[in-house]
Amino acid sequence: MLFKVNEDFSSPWTFQGLIVGIISILFSSAQGSIEPQNEAVELGGNVSLRCVLKETLEVTQVTWQKKIDGNFDNIGTYGKGKNQTINNGYKGKVNIRVLELKETAITFWNVSIQENACYRCIFNTLTGPISKEPCLDVYDHLRSFLHYRISDGHLNATCFATGLPRPNISWVPARGEKTENEIINPNGTLSVISSILVNTSDSQYAQDLICKVSHRGVEREFKVPMKEKAHWSPVPIVITVSILIIVIVISGTIVLCRRRHRKKRGF
Repeated sequence: MLFKVNEDFSSPWTFQGLIVGIISILFSSAQGSIEPQNEAVELGGNVSLRCVLKETLEVTQVTWQKKIDGNFDNIGTYGKGKNQTINNGYKGKVNIRVLELKETAITFWNVSIQENACYRCIFNTLTGPISKEPCLDVYDHLRSFLHYRISDGHLNATCFATGLPRPNISWVPARGEKTENEIINPNGTLSVISSILVNTSDSQYAQDLICKVSHRGVEREFKVPMKEKAHWSPVPIVITVSILIIVIVISGTIVLCRRRHRKKRGF
């Protein structure tokens, strides 16, 4: 049995397509050969973003850019035989650490909310530029507390939370008149103030009221013990009244005994 060989396999067009495919694979490999390093830093701290070029290419210059509203703004550059250059607007705020042409890092001091962004490291090589975009996540730790007051059969509770990014506040059970306000602080942190008004005589509020504050994967709970408040609030009054009655009885007994004792002695 004879097999027919496809004569088109060795045609010039097929060979050209094979070469283009190999070049495309190599180019794609080069484009993905940078190892970026994302970082998270607390507001006011210091941090570095780092990029390492894994491809064995000759680098002539390294450039760092900041992504602003979808566009990129040049921060600074350094290259082979060239001094480091930091552009205006970034001087005194950042420093490009010249480790080597294939390994670079940019350092931020006293980080503010303005540095919360993605950046681009660009390695200019003889075959063209290769880039990646490491991102910087600026946060601030959570501060939160609960204040509540019960009067005239109503509970007025307010949960306060401040942090970066924005904290989230929820109430359990979620029934009641709720209001929420947000304040942007001068340092860029966000304060959330959530209030709820509850009718304490309603049977649905026999369970504890809980304020839940969530921030960066952490959740805090603040409880208003409705049951305990309703059950235990009369106790101090009962105890006080009982003690007063006992004191009055004892005092009256003592006075009565003294009077009888004086009469017996003829006074």
